Amino acid sequence: MQRQEKAYVLDNGLTLPWISFGTGVIWKYIRNKKMFLKLNFRETLSSVKHLELNRELKGNLFCKRYLNQAYDVGFRLFDTGRIYSCSERYIGKTVAKKSDVRLVTKCSTMDVERSCSPNTVEGNLDFSLRNLGVDCVDVYLFHWPEKNWLEYYRQLTELNGKGKFRAFGACNLTLQHLKEIERAGFLAPMIIQTELHPFNAKIELRKYCQEHGILLMAHTPTARGVKPDGGMGSYLRTLGKKYGKTAVQVILRWHYQNGVIPVVNTFSRAHMQENLDIFDFILTEKEMKRIDELDQGLILLKATGCYDDDPNYIYNF
Repeated sequence: MQRQEKAYVLDNGLTLPWISFGTGVIWKYIRNKKMFLKLNFRETLSSVKHLELNRELKGNLFCKRYLNQAYDVGFRLFDTGRIYSCSERYIGKTVAKKSDVRLVTKCSTMDVERSCSPNTVEGNLDFSLRNLGVDCVDVYLFHWPEKNWLEYYRQLTELNGKGKFRAFGACNLTLQHLKEIERAGFLAPMIIQTELHPFNAKIELRKYCQEHGILLMAHTPTARGVKPDGGMGSYLRTLGKKYGKTAVQVILRWHYQNGVIPVVNTFSRAHMQENLDIFDFILTEKEMKRIDELDQGLILLKATGCYDDDPNYIYNF
């Protein structure tokens, strides 16, 4: 893997932009009817209380608009997955076929094992390709290392070279998972996507990936706007004041200087533009190290997979 300004070039020649846009789950559905009604009632009540559509409803109703805005302001890499429901379809109806756009999608254990879903990784990939309206995605990832995940990862690697994706990898892997892949004799992932931010910096995993030419992508990359307080974000805000930036921009610059692609998710055009505006300052080596020292293993996305209607990670169709 080679580093270019604002892009990464994998060994197979695939070029990926330095930042990605993700929609999250669009039009989520829960099989548990009681939980489903409770979720929608809470979102509706929140909107009425604040006299404004809450974030979930904004995404559901205006996802196409936000995807087009993201493209217009400069995003060229878009992240989705089977368990994000209508996200794939909306991306397919908006930006997927633009020649300069790169696409990432994913398959989970639940996708393969549900009775109403294709029972192979390739079948689920074909389903995603139909949703997106394309013949090939740039990156295909296995979503969660759970249950019989190693077998499904093997199936994914055996699709390499068939022309349905240009690069492959997996999400939410630890060093232990990588050792399991190595012991099984399977191809190593070209890309790993995982929760990564200053409060969960995964320094050892970053070092391993750098040494082995694996490109890292960070979901939940800004710790949800540096909301965990109690002094946790104070240093980031201090750096922001120094450089005339927000704490979020400081984090995105930290990702960039570490060679990590952040997957951001915002429905505000102003925030989209802000996320791209990190190239008029450079963090010093000392500042980069100090940000690493904020690490405390904080996990913000606590879902462990997609079973039993986990309310943190809801499957749709």
